[in-house]
Amino acid sequence: MKKIKLLIVDDEKVVQQSCADIFTEKSNHYDISTVSSGEKALDTLEEKSVDIILTDLKMPGMPGLQLISTIHDKFPDTAIIVISGYATVKTAVEAMKLGAVDFIPKPFTPDEIFNVVENVAARVKVKTK
Repeated sequence: MKKIKLLIVDDEKVVQQSCADIFTEKSNHYDISTVSSGEKALDTLEEKSVDIILTDLKMPGMPGLQLISTIHDKFPDTAIIVISGYATVKTAVEAMKLGAVDFIPKPFTPDEIFNVVENVAARVKVKTK
């Protein structure tokens, strides 16, 4: 089975680590990387392919919405899921219009985030066959 390459983008180390732990504990079919900024996420995408990105919206440097737009334009096969503590309907709609495939408000449970990513991963696998 092909491992799903998951990139977690959040300026809070505790969020990066807790998300990575969720996927490590629940499944062995994820190859997980973490970065702390939009700029580092783009650097990572230039170096290796990523199937799914979990990204925060509020980070220093590049805003999350700009990151979503850039990834959608430059790496259209990468699925983007937004995780945000500043979730509003307006922000969620804007993120989806820019290319995000789902939006998870913080705080979330391990099952919530895992199930959303699993659903997106199923779609990624279909596209990669």
